[in-house]
Amino acid sequence: MAYSTRAQIELRLGDTDRLDVLLADGQGVERPEALDAAVADAQGEIDAAIASRYAAPITGTVPTQVSRWAADLALASLAENRPGGGGGSLAKKAQRARDELAAVQAGKLSIPGLTPLDLVGGVDEAPQILTSKDRSPTGEPGSMDVM
Repeated sequence: MAYSTRAQIELRLGDTDRLDVLLADGQGVERPEALDAAVADAQGEIDAAIASRYAAPITGTVPTQVSRWAADLALASLAENRPGGGGGSLAKKAQRARDELAAVQAGKLSIPGLTPLDLVGGVDEAPQILTSKDRSPTGEPGSMDVM
């Protein structure tokens, strides 16, 4: 499942003519595979950044914030790969997405709609061990019993 669709990318860009230019080669021939590759690259970058905090790849409904990151990263990639190069405002949006992804990776920013791994028994939880020799006469667990 792609984190961002062409329709979402067109909305993010705001100008479908400009998207057509980004998808065209030097002779104006559209390369639809270019968008697919840019979105796949963006998704890989997002997954790598969030994997320490969230299950990746994301399945089910993709949060709006993630779709925005994917669109911005993909658009910047398309702009950079054009024969004329350049990205201008698209490069700035991609940098903002990367900054936000770094904040997620550092635990300073959460992704609404996703449950962090440490809240579903992931990386930060270890079982508490109790011993049976510490059991009370009523049978309550001791310090070596796994809770």
